[in-house]
Amino acid sequence: MNILLLQAFGNPDAASYEKFIEKIWLLWPSCTLEQLAELTPSRHSVTIINNLNDSRLKKMDFSDYELAGISYFTATAYRAYNMADMLRKCGVKVVLGGYHASALPEEAKRHADAVVVGEAEMLWPELLEDAEKGRLKPFYIQSKPIASRQIPCAAGINRSLSPVGGIEATRGCINHCEFCSISHSPMGSRLRLKPMEKVIGAIENLPHDYFIFMDSSLNLNPAYSKKLFREMKGLDKKFACFFNANIAEDEELVKLASDAGCIACAIGFESISRSNIDHLSKKTNDVSKYGDVVKKLHEYGIAVMSSLVFGLDGDMPDVFDTTLEKLSEWDVDSAGANILTPLPGTSLFSRLEREKRIFTIDWSKYDLYHVVFRPRNMTPEELYRGTKLFIKRFYRASGIAGRLISSLRLGWYPFLSMLEHNVTSRLIYNSVFKPA
Repeated sequence: MNILLLQAFGNPDAASYEKFIEKIWLLWPSCTLEQLAELTPSRHSVTIINNLNDSRLKKMDFSDYELAGISYFTATAYRAYNMADMLRKCGVKVVLGGYHASALPEEAKRHADAVVVGEAEMLWPELLEDAEKGRLKPFYIQSKPIASRQIPCAAGINRSLSPVGGIEATRGCINHCEFCSISHSPMGSRLRLKPMEKVIGAIENLPHDYFIFMDSSLNLNPAYSKKLFREMKGLDKKFACFFNANIAEDEELVKLASDAGCIACAIGFESISRSNIDHLSKKTNDVSKYGDVVKKLHEYGIAVMSSLVFGLDGDMPDVFDTTLEKLSEWDVDSAGANILTPLPGTSLFSRLEREKRIFTIDWSKYDLYHVVFRPRNMTPEELYRGTKLFIKRFYRASGIAGRLISSLRLGWYPFLSMLEHNVTSRLIYNSVFKPA
């Protein structure tokens, strides 16, 4: 069979500037499609497209394809459904999968011949055999965790503007943050560690000098990560990764990461409020130590990107100004600011739905940049305007310049990484935060 694998992404009606912004989003490559391609028997032919707009879709000849697999998130659900409907009209069998499809499989089935629920690796060969024989089942459900040795370690290849690769060494997250799709997805709360030799081999074969670990966090299992970083020393690669906020408690791990080539990391600080963190049950976070975390990582030449969520139940209208002050005090190098979003399948969605606080299920607005629920201590308009103003102030030119000058002391590579992150973040946020 000729198989087409697609990542649903973006808005087909976007203006040219916004389409440029969409390309920037792809700087962080996904490994999903590459891993499915690696599991596909060689008798099949696979074409991977990560960003397919409608104009290109309409011009493509699908007569040679028998099967299309589309992976998507909640915010791109309608995009995925439009693509699926168009492909099916052309006679192509369509399979849908991803976090949203797993959370709402019946919805997905209305636009697909088959839906994959949960992790796809063990199901994919069976699905392909059924497709060859013309007997696709409506649902393929992975009911137990996949063993780590059975998970591929294919590299994600960036198809956008920058030579960046992606690798997944571990899968899953043992934290249970209320808003997180990963820990609430089927088997997502089970941490699996891929065989070390497989991961090192994949890194060695990467054509990129700089790559990103796509893992939820690389200090969930310190022993594994320490061994990984020791094995990576000498590979002459630079990388960024995700850490939990307790990373500074293990200085040996920080040093090994730095020695292995870590130049930047993203940490989910989530909130500057202790009560918010307690409500999230994120035991790795101690707000009083955030400044120490940044300082320790800086000592080893690792830049810090803090991830924040606004709209938690403990947030008051003054949270935006206070957070801005704290980030400056802690000397973070960049930040991501998201509006709390109750994604289907999470306990947050269930709770807010039960409390009747969700006021729209327009999935296109579930992109972390729209307000889709009623916050407890402010209006939806206050949450939106406050987040927008926070972004405007944090990413003003003078703020970026100051942070970049500061990051120079970390080294050339961390500086370049933060230059890219600050500038592209400013462009992205200017695009997604429209006038209220």
